[in-house]
Amino acid sequence: MKNAKSNLEIERKFLINMVKPEVIRKYAQGILKEIQIEQIYLVAKEGERRIRKQTVDGMSCYYYTEKITITELKRREKERKLTKNEYEDYKKEADVALSPIQKIRYVFGYKGQVIEIDIYEYSSDKAILEIELPNEEKQVDLPEFISVIKEVTYDKGYKNHSLAKTQTL
Repeated sequence: MKNAKSNLEIERKFLINMVKPEVIRKYAQGILKEIQIEQIYLVAKEGERRIRKQTVDGMSCYYYTEKITITELKRREKERKLTKNEYEDYKKEADVALSPIQKIRYVFGYKGQVIEIDIYEYSSDKAILEIELPNEEKQVDLPEFISVIKEVTYDKGYKNHSLAKTQTL
Protein backbone atom coordinates (compact mmCIF):
# COMPACT_ATOMS: atom_id res chain seq x y z
CA MET A 1 0.00 0.00 0.00
CA LYS A 2 1.61 3.22 -1.19
CA ASN A 3 2.39 5.92 1.44
CA ALA A 4 1.06 3.69 4.21
CA LYS A 5 2.23 3.82 7.78
CA SER A 6 2.70 0.32 9.19
CA ASN A 7 2.79 -0.45 12.87
CA LEU A 8 2.02 -3.08 15.45
CA GLU A 9 -1.12 -2.42 17.45
CA ILE A 10 -1.25 -3.89 20.95
CA GLU A 11 -4.41 -3.04 22.83
CA ARG A 12 -6.72 -4.24 25.58
CA LYS A 13 -10.45 -3.70 25.39
CA PHE A 14 -13.12 -3.51 28.11
CA LEU A 15 -16.91 -3.45 28.10
CA ILE A 16 -17.92 -0.71 30.54
CA ASN A 17 -21.07 0.86 31.89
CA MET A 18 -21.94 4.04 30.04
CA VAL A 19 -20.03 7.11 31.22
CA LYS A 20 -21.53 10.52 30.60
CA PRO A 21 -19.29 12.85 28.56
CA GLU A 22 -19.36 15.45 31.35
CA VAL A 23 -17.92 12.87 33.79
CA ILE A 24 -15.13 12.05 31.32
CA ARG A 25 -14.38 15.76 30.90
CA LYS A 26 -14.32 16.28 34.68
CA TYR A 27 -11.93 13.44 35.53
CA ALA A 28 -9.78 13.09 32.41
CA GLN A 29 -6.11 13.91 32.86
CA GLY A 30 -4.30 15.52 29.96
CA ILE A 31 -5.72 16.38 26.57
CA LEU A 32 -9.30 15.39 25.88
CA LYS A 33 -10.39 14.90 22.28
CA GLU A 34 -13.94 14.25 21.18
CA ILE A 35 -13.96 12.55 17.78
CA GLN A 36 -17.01 11.67 15.71
CA ILE A 37 -16.25 8.50 13.75
CA GLU A 38 -17.88 6.88 10.76
CA GLN A 39 -16.27 3.52 9.97
CA ILE A 40 -17.14 1.43 6.92
CA TYR A 41 -15.82 -2.08 6.32
CA LEU A 42 -14.80 -3.03 2.80
CA VAL A 43 -14.85 -6.41 1.11
CA ALA A 44 -11.59 -8.20 1.98
CA LYS A 45 -10.01 -11.49 0.85
CA GLU A 46 -8.05 -11.75 4.10
CA GLY A 47 -7.82 -9.72 7.26
CA GLU A 48 -9.78 -6.53 7.49
CA ARG A 49 -10.10 -3.46 5.25
CA ARG A 50 -11.92 -0.34 6.29
CA ILE A 51 -12.30 3.37 5.69
CA ARG A 52 -12.86 5.89 8.43
CA LYS A 53 -14.00 9.49 8.61
CA GLN A 54 -12.92 11.27 11.79
CA THR A 55 -14.40 14.66 12.61
CA VAL A 56 -13.09 16.97 15.34
CA ASP A 57 -14.49 20.47 15.77
CA GLY A 58 -16.15 20.31 12.35
CA MET A 59 -12.93 19.34 10.52
CA SER A 60 -12.85 15.88 8.90
CA CYS A 61 -9.93 13.58 8.03
CA TYR A 62 -10.23 10.34 6.07
CA TYR A 63 -8.24 7.08 6.39
CA TYR A 64 -7.86 3.71 4.73
CA THR A 65 -6.71 0.87 7.01
CA GLU A 66 -5.78 -2.79 6.58
CA LYS A 67 -5.42 -5.03 9.65
CA ILE A 68 -4.08 -8.55 9.97
CA THR A 69 -4.56 -10.37 13.29
CA ILE A 70 -1.42 -11.85 14.82
CA THR A 71 -2.99 -12.68 18.21
CA GLU A 72 -6.18 -11.40 19.86
CA LEU A 73 -4.00 -8.81 21.61
CA LYS A 74 -1.74 -7.91 18.69
CA ARG A 75 -2.44 -6.91 15.07
CA ARG A 76 -0.39 -5.61 12.17
CA GLU A 77 -1.92 -2.37 10.92
CA LYS A 78 -1.26 -0.37 7.74
CA GLU A 79 -2.93 2.99 7.43
CA ARG A 80 -2.86 5.94 5.07
CA LYS A 81 -4.70 9.22 4.75
CA LEU A 82 -7.28 9.67 2.02
CA THR A 83 -8.80 12.64 0.29
CA LYS A 84 -12.54 13.10 0.64
CA ASN A 85 -12.97 11.96 -2.98
CA GLU A 86 -10.92 8.78 -2.37
CA TYR A 87 -13.05 8.09 0.71
CA GLU A 88 -16.24 8.43 -1.34
CA ASP A 89 -14.80 6.13 -4.05
CA TYR A 90 -13.90 3.45 -1.49
CA LYS A 91 -17.51 3.43 -0.26
CA LYS A 92 -18.33 1.56 -3.47
CA GLU A 93 -16.34 -1.39 -2.05
CA ALA A 94 -18.36 -1.52 1.19
CA ASP A 95 -19.20 -4.96 2.53
CA VAL A 96 -23.01 -4.89 2.39
CA ALA A 97 -23.22 -7.58 5.10
CA LEU A 98 -21.78 -5.07 7.60
CA SER A 99 -23.41 -1.86 8.80
CA PRO A 100 -21.39 1.34 9.02
CA ILE A 101 -20.33 2.11 12.58
CA GLN A 102 -21.17 5.52 14.01
CA LYS A 103 -19.56 6.37 17.34
CA ILE A 104 -18.11 9.16 19.41
CA ARG A 105 -14.61 8.52 20.78
CA TYR A 106 -13.29 10.33 23.84
CA VAL A 107 -9.49 10.24 24.05
CA PHE A 108 -7.69 11.33 27.21
CA GLY A 109 -4.61 10.75 29.30
CA TYR A 110 -4.70 8.89 32.60
CA LYS A 111 -1.58 8.05 34.66
CA GLY A 112 0.69 8.16 31.61
CA GLN A 113 -1.66 6.05 29.47
CA VAL A 114 -3.95 7.01 26.58
CA ILE A 115 -7.53 5.91 27.19
CA GLU A 116 -10.19 5.76 24.46
CA ILE A 117 -13.89 5.43 25.26
CA ASP A 118 -16.16 4.63 22.33
CA ILE A 119 -19.84 5.47 22.67
CA TYR A 120 -21.92 3.79 19.97
CA GLU A 121 -25.15 5.28 18.65
CA TYR A 122 -27.07 2.03 19.25
CA SER A 123 -26.15 1.59 22.95
CA SER A 124 -27.53 3.72 25.77
CA ASP A 125 -26.11 1.78 28.72
CA LYS A 126 -22.74 0.32 27.66
CA ALA A 127 -19.55 1.55 25.97
CA ILE A 128 -16.12 0.21 25.02
CA LEU A 129 -12.86 1.34 26.59
CA GLU A 130 -9.60 0.66 24.72
CA ILE A 131 -6.05 1.25 25.81
CA GLU A 132 -3.05 0.85 23.51
CA LEU A 133 0.02 -0.64 25.13
CA PRO A 134 3.74 -0.48 24.32
CA ASN A 135 4.04 -4.24 24.95
CA GLU A 136 1.90 -7.22 25.94
CA GLU A 137 3.21 -7.31 29.52
CA LYS A 138 2.30 -3.71 30.40
CA GLN A 139 -0.17 -3.47 33.29
CA VAL A 140 -3.34 -1.42 32.76
CA ASP A 141 -4.43 1.19 35.31
CA LEU A 142 -8.02 2.22 34.64
CA PRO A 143 -9.67 5.38 36.01
CA GLU A 144 -11.75 5.06 39.18
CA PHE A 145 -14.78 6.67 37.50
CA ILE A 146 -14.98 3.74 35.04
CA SER A 147 -17.22 0.79 35.93
CA VAL A 148 -15.85 -2.26 34.07
CA ILE A 149 -18.35 -4.99 33.23
CA LYS A 150 -15.69 -7.31 31.80
CA GLU A 151 -12.53 -7.43 29.73
CA VAL A 152 -13.35 -8.28 26.11
CA THR A 153 -9.85 -8.21 24.57
CA TYR A 154 -10.11 -11.87 23.60
CA ASP A 155 -13.82 -11.86 22.71
CA LYS A 156 -14.23 -11.52 18.93
CA GLY A 157 -17.84 -10.44 19.46
CA TYR A 158 -16.60 -7.04 20.66
CA LYS A 159 -14.30 -6.29 17.75
CA ASN A 160 -15.63 -3.40 15.65
CA HIS A 161 -15.87 -5.76 12.67
CA SER A 162 -18.28 -7.97 14.66
CA LEU A 163 -20.18 -4.96 16.02
CA ALA A 164 -20.78 -3.90 12.41
CA LYS A 165 -22.74 -7.18 12.04
CA THR A 166 -24.69 -7.16 15.30
CA GLN A 167 -25.06 -3.42 16.09
CA THR A 168 -25.29 -4.35 19.77
CA LEU A 169 -23.01 -4.34 22.82
